[in-house]
Amino acid sequence: MRSSSTRIWTGAGTRRLSLGFAALALLPLACSGDDGSAGAASDTGTGTDTATSTTSGTSSASASGTATAAESTSTTGGGISASDSGTTTTTATATEGSTTESTATAGTTMDGTTTDGTGGTTSDGTTTTDGTTTTDGTTTTDDTTTTDGTTTTDGTTTTGGGDNPLWNTPNLWYSVEDKLHYIQIDENDGTVVQLVTSTITTPLLDGFNGLTMLEDGSLLGSRVLKGQGTQIFYVAEPPIEASSIEAEILGFVPDTLLIEALYTDCKGLVYLMDSGTDLTNSTGNRLIRFTGDYLAGDLNYEVITDLENANVADIDDLGPGIDKDGLITDGEGFAIDSGTVYSFNYNTGTGTSLGKGGSWGSHALGGPLFADDTARLYLLDSAAKLFEADPVNLNLSPILVTGPAPDGNAPAGWSGLTGPLTECESTLPQ
Repeated sequence: MRSSSTRIWTGAGTRRLSLGFAALALLPLACSGDDGSAGAASDTGTGTDTATSTTSGTSSASASGTATAAESTSTTGGGISASDSGTTTTTATATEGSTTESTATAGTTMDGTTTDGTGGTTSDGTTTTDGTTTTDGTTTTDDTTTTDGTTTTDGTTTTGGGDNPLWNTPNLWYSVEDKLHYIQIDENDGTVVQLVTSTITTPLLDGFNGLTMLEDGSLLGSRVLKGQGTQIFYVAEPPIEASSIEAEILGFVPDTLLIEALYTDCKGLVYLMDSGTDLTNSTGNRLIRFTGDYLAGDLNYEVITDLENANVADIDDLGPGIDKDGLITDGEGFAIDSGTVYSFNYNTGTGTSLGKGGSWGSHALGGPLFADDTARLYLLDSAAKLFEADPVNLNLSPILVTGPAPDGNAPAGWSGLTGPLTECESTLPQ
């Protein structure tokens, strides 16, 4: 059996803690504003709450996918959802083909802010309101990156992946505006080796980004905007060296659904978080799943779980979980809502708050990807600062790396977080 221990961050050092989720009180519904206090934006949407129903049509693929954010907002306070294009003051500019070496910064707290990028937290724990982000490492321009080897799983995987290094080594991905960011994770200790930024040349919706890795190491992404719906795109071969790449636009999700998160289960099936009538509360929220060949543009879906009465008001990112034995799970995972992280049951819609951390991105990497066979949870905040978090009490590591500031006005971390799933047994309906 794998080691059931995980690391807990306690300031400058680490110690071992046996995994066992504590029974925490369920929190009341929180909107996607700051700590649940923001009001919901008025918006309309369609869709039914009938389980296992499929939609009646598939949107055609768009060649351009170009749109502007009608809900673009300039603000220094809360109340903005993950779909709004927030205005962020930045002090660094992302450059095409950049590689950022990681530098850990001790004593850092999380911001737990809304998706407008305000209320960021600096490395000394001081809260700011301008959403400013800087890089914590050295930026090079040699357009090169290397990996230091691959690891393979020690058991039978239900999700395949073969010898694809992206599926068999620890790595994370996120995307903001026209950039795709690759984070190489050290298999020995879970720290960051480097962050590599590539430029997407295909025009995409200027909206909040959802992302999931498929079992062949490719990436499926989403961009959502109020009044526009959700655009689905595909990157067949995500680059680990800084590059200019094209994304394939697969189309728009039928019924103008507002999708904030994508998720691949242990069987390789793809799920979507339907945010219902708006992106700030639980009204109309559903967990849905593609039923057709989505890579061929068939974006029809079925409803798996009605989340309208869920404990989490507005799930910004879906991710796999880590059970008491340290194994990856898909039926119960980590869900994040504007900086509050939940241990969340996707079958029932019930969850337990673990604490504050990150903003809109979370992903758990399985033990077989690491030399110590220990699964790890990672969180991304609105300023694109990456942390490792204890999966039981959410104690945070120092900053592992900080991503570059976008060229536009989006928050640097305006994205979900994804990576390989590794072997696991599915507990979601098949």
